[in-house]
Amino acid sequence: MKVLVIGGSGLLGMKLREVFEKNNYDVYASFHDNPITGKNCFQMDITQKDDVFHVLEKASPDVVVHTAAYTNVDACEKNRRQAFDVNVRGTENVANAVEKIDAKLVYISTDYVFDGEKGFYKEDDLANPVNYYGLTKLEGEEVVKKICSNFVIARTSVLYGSNKMNFVTWIIDQLEKGEQVNIVTDQYVSPTLNVDLAEQLMGLIEEDSSGVFHAAGGERISRYNFTMIVADVFGLDKGLISPVRMEDFNWLAKRPVDSSLDVSKISEIKKPYKVKEAVKLLQEDIGR
Repeated sequence: MKVLVIGGSGLLGMKLREVFEKNNYDVYASFHDNPITGKNCFQMDITQKDDVFHVLEKASPDVVVHTAAYTNVDACEKNRRQAFDVNVRGTENVANAVEKIDAKLVYISTDYVFDGEKGFYKEDDLANPVNYYGLTKLEGEEVVKKICSNFVIARTSVLYGSNKMNFVTWIIDQLEKGEQVNIVTDQYVSPTLNVDLAEQLMGLIEEDSSGVFHAAGGERISRYNFTMIVADVFGLDKGLISPVRMEDFNWLAKRPVDSSLDVSKISEIKKPYKVKEAVKLLQEDIGR
């Protein structure tokens, strides 16, 4: 099977390429700002329609996994035009190109499409984003549903891994330097290791699944308790972790209090890792 990973130099994209290649897929990838090399790699700006159509027609994949997005939550609040251009218009360009070549689209979305009022969200729960990032990703979902006849929408939560800076690698770096970190105790999420998500997505492709799936880690946990587990597994000083509340942060964009995801549906295809299991896999991956 031929797969094109859009955003192939990103936290998820790099791991997807690795997992697909290990399983003998014919892997193509696109990048925007962070170059990747290889005969099957293309530079592409998803906001440029002609660019997108050219690359997809040249690669001619069976499946396109669209991981590229403007994901900085506060920056999306400030730079709304750019966020809309990338997350909505860019997705529209990708969806149209995928439909033209009669391929399947796997669109990566987010737990931030929910307002966080209840947690353990199921796929058919009402989406009601509380910030502009979540709104643009939800509008991206609607674009995919409208245009594509064969698609998967995979919502994930707090993605982390070894190959790019993220919440977990930031924690590890700070604690290794002996720096204090302030972590919220009252925000609940479903942290997701990038290799776990990559394996879940491969399972969805193998099963030729379609529709909306919550593809995330296997446990609901507060960011504070998650950080404590990371410190414990990596043998770092938990005394440097200070518990704070969400109201203590002067965030530009509002965050959902509990955007944890119910992963019952994806578990029938690939069972997500529990938190400690996933963090131990990360430790093996980065060799610390």
